[in-house]
Amino acid sequence: MLDWSKIDTVMLDMDGTLLDLHFDTYYWLQHLPERYSQLKGVTEQQAKNIIYPKLMSLRGQLDWYSIEHWATQFDIDIVALQHEVSHKIGFLSGTEDFLNWLSTTDKQIFLVTNADYHSLGVKQPHVRLDRWLHGFYHSHDYGFAKEEQGFWQALEKDIGYDPERSLMVDDNLEVLAAAQEAGIGHLLAVSKPDSQRPPQDTGKFLSVENVGQAVPTIKEAN
Repeated sequence: MLDWSKIDTVMLDMDGTLLDLHFDTYYWLQHLPERYSQLKGVTEQQAKNIIYPKLMSLRGQLDWYSIEHWATQFDIDIVALQHEVSHKIGFLSGTEDFLNWLSTTDKQIFLVTNADYHSLGVKQPHVRLDRWLHGFYHSHDYGFAKEEQGFWQALEKDIGYDPERSLMVDDNLEVLAAAQEAGIGHLLAVSKPDSQRPPQDTGKFLSVENVGQAVPTIKEAN
């Protein structure tokens, strides 16, 4: 498992790492097509045929994570529709235990996310991540997604962390690969980012089903 004595900086993804990705999965794949069909006067299948290809064409790119981009593309108020199902926003199992324990250590704890400010604005009132974190860092501030090396170069300059003594926790394996290429010394994958879907294969990366499973390891290391 992780050797926490060798980690000073903890960087945490939000969706699928701390928060249940089920909200996002449900919203983009079910609620948005349903509401789009109602608002635009098309069938739900026609709505899916419009929405899904556009979403997939930008996967992993900065615009894919931009609420403003999709609001323009679909000519629809994405944020308003997200509020309609905001009751589905919540922590993954074990997240609060993990953050409570981690906040008692002397480690710097940062949110490092591809989610834009609109997305955080919808979710933050429900989860109040600021209770535990020392800072929030968005890929949109740097003009690069976390999958790109430009992001990691800008983030390191901004935070001033020691890559070898830093940990990145994420459910996105492409992000972890990019972090590894950038020299981040410790990597942890979340294998079950969506509570309603089966676990993913995390390949070569050390993994936990949820971050709460790291808590006993932290206690043992200290």
